[in-house]
Amino acid sequence: MENEKIKILYVDDEVGNLVGFKSTFRQLYDIKTAVSGKEGMDVLDANPETHIIITDQRMPEMTGVEFLSAIKERHT
Repeated sequence: MENEKIKILYVDDEVGNLVGFKSTFRQLYDIKTAVSGKEGMDVLDANPETHIIITDQRMPEMTGVEFLSAIKERHT
């Protein structure tokens, strides 16, 4: 566990933000990204050991709060 990287899921509909974040922090963290709340749920389902979730608030179809509420129901 000591050498295991912290796993982060970053959800944002702006791809440039995702690319910039991942390129900046990929050496330190295991980063997964998603461009929508739906995709974020799929990524989280496939990676339930995720430690940190970062999400944009304003996204089409699902806000960040709606996304966090949905995954709370699904993963607790």
